[in-house]
Amino acid sequence: MNAATTRTEIGLVLQGGGALGAYEFGAVTALLELIEQATAAGRSVGLKAVTGVSIGAVNAACIVGALDLADSRRRLSDLWEDLMIKAPSFWPTEFKRDLSFYGLPHFYALRPDLFAIASWTYIYDTEPLLGTLSCHIDFERLNANETGLAITAVDVEKGVLKRFANRSLGAEQATRIGPRHVLASASLPPQFPWVEIEENGEPHRYWDGGIVDNTPLGDAIGAFSGGPDVTRLLVIMNLFPLEAQPPHSLLEVAERVDQLRFGNRLLQDKANAERINDLVSTVEALVKLVPSPLPSQVQEGVDRASALKLVTPIEIPLTPKKSLTGDYGFRDFSREGVETRRTRGYTIARERLLPYFQKFG
Repeated sequence: MNAATTRTEIGLVLQGGGALGAYEFGAVTALLELIEQATAAGRSVGLKAVTGVSIGAVNAACIVGALDLADSRRRLSDLWEDLMIKAPSFWPTEFKRDLSFYGLPHFYALRPDLFAIASWTYIYDTEPLLGTLSCHIDFERLNANETGLAITAVDVEKGVLKRFANRSLGAEQATRIGPRHVLASASLPPQFPWVEIEENGEPHRYWDGGIVDNTPLGDAIGAFSGGPDVTRLLVIMNLFPLEAQPPHSLLEVAERVDQLRFGNRLLQDKANAERINDLVSTVEALVKLVPSPLPSQVQEGVDRASALKLVTPIEIPLTPKKSLTGDYGFRDFSREGVETRRTRGYTIARERLLPYFQKFG
């Protein structure tokens, strides 16, 4: 099949990770630029779906809640400009990195009721983020966009993963997504409170979806079109390297535990995707060797296998394999930290993705 005449669909998967989302900001900027360049050259390349959790859900909503790809890039840039802590340049790096412990303008603020600390179920008030989301995301466009969006949260009482999507996912109906749905996906306990959302007249309380699954691959794969005339690229922004140097403080221990907790699921999901690819290819090869028509029961099985989609997974590891301090901290929203990560994310993603886009001609 000629790559120049094949339709290419891209599914983008964005993990959660606090300030590490700045890597995604840079990496997504590179991806959107490459898509724009390919379409300008007359190639059929489009963003089919974006899935995200936590800060990845915030980034994802910015991408889909926009008029076009250029508007997506602008909105992401404006969002992260608001999320930066703009401390004086002469302040020590370590101090600026830790300022977010005391609150983050446009995101969260420390609770003032210290006298009630014995009954706290969270530390920070996240009301500021609702205004930030409303400012930087066009929710009317998000809900009408042909590009699918799926973000996840965990039902606190039922213990199940809930998907909020702007279009139907299997048996799950589409949700009209608003700021509270995005906030729910980004409400990591015990730092942040659960978010209450009413559904069919019944209140549900939600925490960050990354508690259960920090890499929502399945929803992105499910959004792809079927058929042999589609090239499907599954782009996974990986914020959590498996390898790292041993931690040297309690903070670094906590961050390393978070890396392992939030990152290891990716290995399992990638392995499952590769097994499905192998199954589909094997079934297609066997069918060509067998005279038709096939018995009805066998044909039904072949049809079910054919409904699965061959996908090319592209994992983009964004974080460096160095010591934990500074590079991996969830909390570093300093201007220097955000800009360094954005630049690194952009460079890594462009280098990793360019060979695939060069195939488009």
